[in-house]
Amino acid sequence: MLTAPKKKQPEIPKKPAEPMKELEELKDELAELEQSYSQGVFQLFVICGTEEAWKTMLIKEFSGWKRRITLNASVKGTSALQSFAEAVQRHYDKPPARPLNTWDGIFTYIADNERQKSRTGQRLVLVLNDFPEPSDRNEKFMRMFQNAIDQHLSQTKIFVIVSSSDMEFAEKYFLDENAPLHRNMNGSIRLEHMALDDAATQRIAEEAARTAKGISNARAKIQKVSADEVILREGETNGEIYKIITGCAVCWFKYGTENEYVLASMSDGECFGEYSVLTGNPSIYTVVAFTDMLVMKITRDDLAAFIEADAKNATEIMGNMARMMSVMAMNIDMVLNE
Repeated sequence: MLTAPKKKQPEIPKKPAEPMKELEELKDELAELEQSYSQGVFQLFVICGTEEAWKTMLIKEFSGWKRRITLNASVKGTSALQSFAEAVQRHYDKPPARPLNTWDGIFTYIADNERQKSRTGQRLVLVLNDFPEPSDRNEKFMRMFQNAIDQHLSQTKIFVIVSSSDMEFAEKYFLDENAPLHRNMNGSIRLEHMALDDAATQRIAEEAARTAKGISNARAKIQKVSADEVILREGETNGEIYKIITGCAVCWFKYGTENEYVLASMSDGECFGEYSVLTGNPSIYTVVAFTDMLVMKITRDDLAAFIEADAKNATEIMGNMARMMSVMAMNIDMVLNE
């Protein structure tokens, strides 16, 4: 990790004390972020891993009292670029000299404003969640981002956090020692799945229920599943689709027999159980929790609202069904060719 002489920071009002039980397992990561932030110079931190809820918790706790701008690349009804431009303009509350219609233009505008605040203002935390959009994850886009850092952002005291659940993307562009942005990075945190205690379970479930648009009585449909617990069993008919809020599961064929094998693994945001709900037939696979999990049960009555609330839900359901059908077709071919 790059280091810089520690500079004295302006005194900032502390947050009121809050219960920290659910953050106990993240205390080392939180301390690492705070230590880097205290240096008072430009920093780029990458926080990655499939455990979405813990990444969100860590970032919220770290940036809660600080001045910040957050980009969420997955924004319904608008592009990440448009959403980011609107958030930036709201933050600075003044019209830009030129329209903010390019990524480079937005980063330049942020850097110009932050250079003016460098002597008197609290340093900015710039949080880029799932950045960039999957369709933009290419060499050209990342060269632009690196240039924005080299030419503009690095001349400020901005603390940039890139948060990603796509480990392949994180390795390719940041974490590998030969990655193009590795030299720009000041630190990285990888969060693995953790045990869910009662406090964390309650907090994550309430947040998921609050944002579950279109699902009636959503909190009652969220349940905790312990590691190694069978959630869905092959040959049994189920009446719900399950959406993973947090945790990992493994999908098995012929589970518990001498011929069992893994069909797929699933994590945050993915759905399963759709085959039985949509066809009325028994499930063609077994799903077992690999870690402690929180899942939301989506009944047939809620299905239309679930899909209408977020098109990504439909994509997850169709994607999982397509994967399973593909595996089943391969199995049939293997049997016919024996």
